[in-house]
Amino acid sequence: MLIIKPIQTKEEQKEICEMCGVEFDVCAMAYAARENDDVIGISQFRILGKYAVIYDLANAVGVDDLEALIIMGRATLNFIDLCGVQDVIIKSENRNLPKILGFKKDGEGEYKINLEGYFDSPCSNQNNG
Repeated sequence: MLIIKPIQTKEEQKEICEMCGVEFDVCAMAYAARENDDVIGISQFRILGKYAVIYDLANAVGVDDLEALIIMGRATLNFIDLCGVQDVIIKSENRNLPKILGFKKDGEGEYKINLEGYFDSPCSNQNNG
């Protein structure tokens, strides 16, 4: 069963970053996706006042589980939304993932989304990828 939970310590976050081949960001919050205690992926993000940035949404090295990344991405967005932050930028290496999550590329080439209403009606929301 897929389990997505916040990472509780910076030591664990650093270890999971290494497992996922991403740079550890000591200032970022993070979620880990696990299946049967095996690390499947990581989400590292920051809330920077009125907006948030998802820096990493990546599988562990050797894992190819897009569904887990989508679920973890939505969990991250939900947390950000619950914090009252509506505007989010994603810096994903996987160029399909932002689109699947509902992000749109702006004029500067960044993938952005506004979460207003994103979780109200997930099956009918235009933001929902």
